[in-house]
Amino acid sequence: MDLDDLLNVMTALAAGRPVFHSEADFQHAFAWELQRTHPGARIRLETRPARGEHLDVLFTESDRQVAIELKYLTAAWAGRVVGESFELLSQGAQDIRAYDCVKDIVRVERYTAATPGSSGLVVVLANDAAYWRPVTHGRLTNADAFRIREGALLQGDHGWGPNTGSGTMHGREAPLRLVGTYECRWRDYSRRDGRNGLFRYLAFRVPPLDA
Repeated sequence: MDLDDLLNVMTALAAGRPVFHSEADFQHAFAWELQRTHPGARIRLETRPARGEHLDVLFTESDRQVAIELKYLTAAWAGRVVGESFELLSQGAQDIRAYDCVKDIVRVERYTAATPGSSGLVVVLANDAAYWRPVTHGRLTNADAFRIREGALLQGDHGWGPNTGSGTMHGREAPLRLVGTYECRWRDYSRRDGRNGLFRYLAFRVPPLDA
């Protein structure tokens, strides 16, 4: 499964599921669509490849494995889709959630390094424009290393700024180191009526270690 496969899965998924209730709902629907388009593959949710590690989705087909992490970052939106009611809450804390997105890439890189021939994908779906909108104030912030706005490059070391509060960093103190380089390129997923009705996503491919 490569990036083109993923884009096809996301396009098909958007046609039937333009909105999700939660991250778990997104994970389940994604895995279902992946199984539908790859009927011979083994799709597993919430696997534990090693002590203290987990993966949202593990895709195995023939002799290849793809480790997949999914994020669903929401702003407040309410509406109906094909008769089904949705009420998304505003998660806020964009700095913390963006840290978790970078950490997902690190986790998948770690898996591919430990599993010869495997590759990985990280998908970030959001309806909060604060994630992709360019920053216009020009000031450095304590979370600059974790920004995933359009055009940003994620590479090397990522750590909090020196004035970050202990509450912000709680449970996320460790700096993150990426082996590869990943460009943030947001793609449209779906559009619904109302404020925060535009859903977009990032797709990062983690290549095999020997690629």
